[in-house]
Amino acid sequence: MTAPAPQSRRSGLPAGSGWLLLVAVLVIVSALAVAFSAHWSRQLLNELAGEMDVREKAQAEWGRLVLEQSTWTAYSRIERIATEQLGMKVPEPSDVILVQP
Repeated sequence: MTAPAPQSRRSGLPAGSGWLLLVAVLVIVSALAVAFSAHWSRQLLNELAGEMDVREKAQAEWGRLVLEQSTWTAYSRIERIATEQLGMKVPEPSDVILVQP
């Protein structure tokens, strides 16, 4: 009788350890992707907050400009400036000439 041949083992790792290593690598890659995604999301949120501040300031400035425009175009102010600075006055009815087309 012949002696049975010795069984050869591959590098001493248990069977299925290749799959385990692949899963471990995928878990690490997934964790890194989650961390990157969270960081990117925070950066975008900070940028959005900054842009909203700019928008809020622009809206406040626009409101002030609209108020200023209404002040500059008020009829009483225009009439006062026309009377005081330009010496204008409402004409007498006898000075008005009507032109027919």
